[in-house]
Amino acid sequence: MTSPWPLSLAAIHVWPLRIPLRQPLMLASETITHAETLLIEASDAEGRSGWGEASAAPTMTGEVLAGMTEVARRYLAPALLAASFGALADITHRLDRAIRGNNGAKCAAEAALLDLAARRAGLPLCDFLGQRRRDAAPCIAMIGGATEAAVLQAALAAQAQGFRHIKVKLGLRPDPREDAAMIRRLRAALGPSAHLSGDANMAWTLPAALAFLADLPPDTLDYLEQPLPDDDTHGLAQLAAQTSCPICIDEGLHGLSDIPAYRGIAAGFGLKSIKLGGLLPTLAAEALAQEAGLRTTLACKIAETAIGNAAALHLAMLAPAVEWGLSLTHGMIAGDITENGLTVANGSARIPRNCGIGVTPKRENLMDYVNPSLAEALG
Repeated sequence: MTSPWPLSLAAIHVWPLRIPLRQPLMLASETITHAETLLIEASDAEGRSGWGEASAAPTMTGEVLAGMTEVARRYLAPALLAASFGALADITHRLDRAIRGNNGAKCAAEAALLDLAARRAGLPLCDFLGQRRRDAAPCIAMIGGATEAAVLQAALAAQAQGFRHIKVKLGLRPDPREDAAMIRRLRAALGPSAHLSGDANMAWTLPAALAFLADLPPDTLDYLEQPLPDDDTHGLAQLAAQTSCPICIDEGLHGLSDIPAYRGIAAGFGLKSIKLGGLLPTLAAEALAQEAGLRTTLACKIAETAIGNAAALHLAMLAPAVEWGLSLTHGMIAGDITENGLTVANGSARIPRNCGIGVTPKRENLMDYVNPSLAEALG
């Protein structure tokens, strides 16, 4: 290993992208047709670049792409270019001092610097950050459809492709008991060995969630993700007390302090770096959850490119366990912006052999997807 320190930056480039999805994804709150995502490129004087990504996620981070782009240009870039870095802790400290909040924008900047540092060290990112526990991780097939027939067809197709982890979007139907009936039939079709979870994306009230679970036999779902709004901790506590179905907190997790706050309520957490402010805080959250005996699922936002997905994959190499799977979402977007790609085969993703995150964008492809209204933000 070659020491990457001191790390001095020569330039920061900001790429606000809007990329169409292969097909719309229906959630309880919206139908997503495009990925709105921010790439940050951090370059050193020797011509090496590191890349980081964070998607706009207003319901999770309160950030939209225009704001993330402005924060990256006006606050983060000057702070990162101001002086060299002598250690990992310097990166977190500098970002926190640059501006309060704005975890998504900070996540993209931090990931870019970590990727660059790992490339300078000549190591894959997971080996640079810690002790690798595995070379591949099981991935989640995320299913969202307007009809039960479409959901069943997509889930069975994913299973045939080797996916063991299937996650279904819930809350799209007016009666939660319709969702319950769909999940019962889906479990029967997939069989007992499938890891089946449901994600309501905060769509339900407590009575609706109770009605859904009352219509499910025990152990039908491996976990139910964020059934109630993220501010209804009292309702989530009541729900957890009245059901044996494990509850996963996703939108309700905004920082490390939320993990002990959900003790006795959550069986686990959905960890996204955009919520926690970077890869290093996500590793800290993973460790804290494991200490508390809670499970986790590492996830990318819908839909990030292979840049953000590769970073999440490296985190999965460091996690003590990945029994709830890893959610990679780059396969949802139309076209690959990277030179060497990131593949999922037989329901599993393997880290690339290259240093850093292992993938690099094609600059000409990036230009094809720059958000026109934010084009002046380049540079």
